Amino acid sequence: MQTTLDCLPCFLKQTIHTARLCNSSPAVQQEIMNEVILKFLPFIDFTLSPPENAVHLYGLIAGISGHPDPFAAIKKENNRFASGIAPRIRQKVNEANNPLLAALTFSIAGNIIDYGSLHEFDMEQIIHDALSLQMAINDFAELETNLQQARTILYLGDNSGELVFDKIAIEKLHRDVTFVVKEKAIINDALTEDARECDMQDICRVITNGTGCPGTPLPHCSEEFQRLFHDADMIISKGQGNFETLSEVKAPIYFLLFVKCPAVNDHLFRLTGSPSLRPAKLPFPILLKSPLYAKTTKNSSSRSATDM
Repeated sequence: MQTTLDCLPCFLKQTIHTARLCNSSPAVQQEIMNEVILKFLPFIDFTLSPPENAVHLYGLIAGISGHPDPFAAIKKENNRFASGIAPRIRQKVNEANNPLLAALTFSIAGNIIDYGSLHEFDMEQIIHDALSLQMAINDFAELETNLQQARTILYLGDNSGELVFDKIAIEKLHRDVTFVVKEKAIINDALTEDARECDMQDICRVITNGTGCPGTPLPHCSEEFQRLFHDADMIISKGQGNFETLSEVKAPIYFLLFVKCPAVNDHLFRLTGSPSLRPAKLPFPILLKSPLYAKTTKNSSSRSATDM
């Protein structure tokens, strides 16, 4: 997905929010805004995804404020809160008719913890409403079928706190899972230390993708990550940033996220043509098999049938 004009107001909102989190003086906050307006917005590369442009934005803010990780305290609080409610979630999952579906649904519900797009959320309400979520697109049946043939799963994490929900989902996958976090701090995206705080390493392997991007810009990821990505039987991708960077990659990806902004919704509609997205009230959850990969597999099946 490429950056659009609709992304610009969002970048400015993120700038204001982050500048205030840095505990900097009003003068420094004004300097941050001025620099973003003069040195970031005019030079945005609209051929890049929003998360790739965000790397430059947050680098600029960090350089002026002197705070490379202004969300550090918030991330710890998110991890603490999510870990505290994990037993309740796990119980609901275990009591569900389909524990895997319930676990993935809670994982999607946890994706609302996103300071890059939505700053206000009520976690207690999210947990209460999770199992009644109405997804605009729901490819769970296909995921469940494909899981039967999958031995290795690459699970792309998104935010702190949210990864506690991911851990419960991974427990229900019963496969060889590698969980992926970011290499460097960016917004409230999960890092290795966040994975450690929820003991993710006790149930699966944990690696970084080698970047400090709030997404997965494949060409810029580490060689280890790229190898695992291309070798994985299934990829579960959490969050909007990962969708924005991987939505046009042909790979066996299932995207689990809340769609939180009009630009992503428009891109999703262009990819899928789903009438449920027009009109759509934001935010809304989806569990989507990669549209490009779905087309590839359908074409392969058609060719095989023709060959027979």
